Parts: sequence; structure tokens; C-alpha cells
Amino acid sequence: MFDLIIRGGHLVDYQNNVNGTFDLGIADGQVVEVSPEIDLTRGQRVFDAAGKMVLPGIIDLHVHTGFVCKGRTAMNNMVKAGTVTAVDVGGPLEEFYDNAVSHGAGLNMACLQMIRPDYNVKGVNPSPQEIGVLIDKSLENGALGLKILGGHYPLAREATRRTIELTNKKRAYLTFHAGTAESDETVLNTLDSFKEAVELAEGFSVQMAHVNAYARGRTASPLEECIETLGLLEANPNLFSEAYLAQFSGAPGRCVDGQLESKGTGNSLSMGGYSRDEKGLRQGILDGFVLVTCELGEESVLITGKEGLEYWEANNGDVTVSCPTNPALSLFLCATRKNTDGRFVVDAISTDGGGIPRNFIVTKGTALVRLYGLTWPEFVMKTSYHPARILGLNNKGHLGHGADADITIVDPLAGRPYATINRGKIAMLGGVILGTGTTVITTAQGKDAVKRRGLAPYIVDLERSWFLRGRQDAKAATEA
Repeated sequence: MFDLIIRGGHLVDYQNNVNGTFDLGIADGQVVEVSPEIDLTRGQRVFDAAGKMVLPGIIDLHVHTGFVCKGRTAMNNMVKAGTVTAVDVGGPLEEFYDNAVSHGAGLNMACLQMIRPDYNVKGVNPSPQEIGVLIDKSLENGALGLKILGGHYPLAREATRRTIELTNKKRAYLTFHAGTAESDETVLNTLDSFKEAVELAEGFSVQMAHVNAYARGRTASPLEECIETLGLLEANPNLFSEAYLAQFSGAPGRCVDGQLESKGTGNSLSMGGYSRDEKGLRQGILDGFVLVTCELGEESVLITGKEGLEYWEANNGDVTVSCPTNPALSLFLCATRKNTDGRFVVDAISTDGGGIPRNFIVTKGTALVRLYGLTWPEFVMKTSYHPARILGLNNKGHLGHGADADITIVDPLAGRPYATINRGKIAMLGGVILGTGTTVITTAQGKDAVKRRGLAPYIVDLERSWFLRGRQDAKAATEA
């Protein structure tokens, strides 16, 4: 008997070369049978997916559930958007756990702990010992590794390189938002900042965060910047990358003594012609250039104008603000560009969303399919297969026999997610959230810390990941 049969959907499984109408038989959270037709009497429940696309569960390599991105809405935002698995890039770890416990919606979640000056390290140039202790404690507490917040709260060049070296040495994961403390604030979050990051990462494995953000037309045209960014990625196979499909950015809205706390917020304001301070932020909100993330019921929405300013003031600026800074051309190229060997230059489509309401992998990604920018198998490759392999989640990202029954069902005509299924359990159906709890993806080192918080751990061996092993041929990659 099967716990669940998904019947009559158009199944797309890149890894196993499946692209057609099939039934799926699921038992004990795993795919047991893939067949053109399964006897429905063998299933305890039957899910009719006729007319829908049945895809391996969406995996988002870059989201936020803590800090100024409120976890009460982040998990709901993601599950309703079709995401099954995601990586909280920055935490902080304790906020991540609080949200995973109190606001879980049936997702798999991993977390990277932020390294931030004067928050969990001393100043912009902490010692190797201090960085090493932070990495060890983060892994012991269940994180997969670290996030360098260079574009918002940068470390010195020396400390940035040291963090990259030590994280790789300790066989942990690392994501880098480009930028260092030596850079003038006008250089941060530009192509020059990305060039510096590539140089600092030389010889080490690093996930470069939201690479579209370095091709906004700050130093040349968006096309020229994008081509150069993609060229740097091609020339440095040690770098893993993701890009999102939202026009608007996201950054902290906090101000201290009239000055912006985050340098990234200032850069976004300057692109709209506003001053890099609280005065510029206030005016940007009133003018409609700056959007304020607002918790509305179980989800997040964006508001602006007088309403947005009042909400920002009521929360003392402790909210995310967004500006329309991402050119469509850069978004499209980062999602679709291939090298001469036919490999995508940017590994994955992400959102940098979660608590920021721009969880657009399905809605914008399927639009690219309709516009012939991607095929359905390529969409699956960039939104599930590649992210799974990069993280070493070799039982996810495909729907072959024995795979985790993580599934995103998409209505192709509406271009929206219809259902989200995590290991055979329906977490969202028709926009209604049914899932509860959070499964935390961690290493063996962090397993006990996850359990102490009453959460279920899902153990990943990063030694089997593309991140530490290097990319394998897409069709030859196995669980070896």
C-alpha cells in the first residue's frame, strides 16, 4: 500500500530524464514507484494532479527568517510560494530557532550564522582565534556554516579572507555578500565589490549571494556589468552562485542617530537620488520609491507612502525596506545564461526572500518557461536539482525511487504553486497552509542542538556536497 498516490500529473525530473504524464506512489515519506499508471486501490489517499506540473520540491538557497525579516510570516510566505526546502542565510541562529519552533509551516530549513562586527565578533578585524571559535560554536549549535554580510556590515579585507579560509578548513558552508570595510560606501554592492570578493575567495569554495545585485548599472550599463559578472563566475569554478527574479532589493530599515545602520540601504537610496541617511529614507518612503515590509495576518506585504512611513515609525525602523534597483535585463541573464559547454553560469534561482515578500521562484520562473527562457527540465535543474547537489542533499532534488517525496505542484496556466509536499505530507494546498513544524537541516555535529530545541534534525554530510567536492557532471552525479 502507498500512503499517497499523486495521479495523472506531468512529472518533470531532470536527474532521471523523466518528462511526461506519470503517477507517483509514496510510502514512508519516500518515492516508491513512478509509473504511467498505478492502481489507485493501492493508495490510502489519492491526489489528482491532472493538468498540473509535478516537480521535485523547490529548494531556495537564500532566504531570511530572522533579524528584520520576521519569522512569523517568513515560513508561511515560503510554503505558499511552493518552497519545500530553504537556507536561512544569516540567521541569527537563535532567532532562526525561535521562528522554526513557533512559526513552522512544514518546511525543511537550514541556517547559516551571520558573522557581524560588534555583534558576535569584536570590530571589523577579529582575530583568527575569534573567527574559529564562532565557526565551531555555530556548527555545534546546528548551523551549516557562516554568512559574511559584506554589503551591509562588512569585515576588513584581512578578516574576510581569514573567514573564508577558516570556514573551508573546518569543512563548513559559507555564503558571501560581497563587500569589505576598506571599500567606500559608494563601492559596496557594485561590480567592483564583486570583483574584490572573487579575488578574496580565490582557491576556496564560496556561495556568492544574489549575483544579480552586482549588475544594477552603477558603474556601466546593466548589460556590461552582467556580462562581466557572469564572466568572473565562469572563470572561477570554486564559486557557487544564485540570483533572484525580483525587481526590488531588501535591506534593514534601522537608523541610529539619524544614520542608516546598513550600508546596503544607503546604496539603494542613492540609486533613487536620495541621501544616504534617515532623512533620505523617510522621503523615499513618502515618495513611493522605498517599500516597507509589513506583517499582515499570516503573510508579509509591501506598503509605502504615508502608510509605510507610519508603520516604519511604529516599529522604530526595525523592518525591511525595499527599492526597485534590479534591472530586468540582469535578472533575465542571470537566470538563463549558459557557457559554451551548455552549463548554466549561475547555478540556481533563489529569492533572498522568506520574510521579504518576494518569494518568486515559481511565479517568475514559470514566466521564463512561458517566454522560452528555460525549459521545464532546466527550471527543475536550477530550482531543485542544483541546490540539492550544492548542499549535499542527495536524496532531494529528484523524484527517483527512494528519493524524499518533496514535491512542488504547479498550475502551469496560472503560473502559481498549487501544492507543497514535504516527504509525502501536504504542507500547502490551493493557498491554504496545512503544514506545521520545521525540520532543521544540520550536520552530525549540530544534531543534538537541534533536538534540544524540540525540532527534528535532517543530517547532511557536506563532504558529499558539490560545495566541498566540486561540481560533478550533472547527469553523472550520484549519491557516491
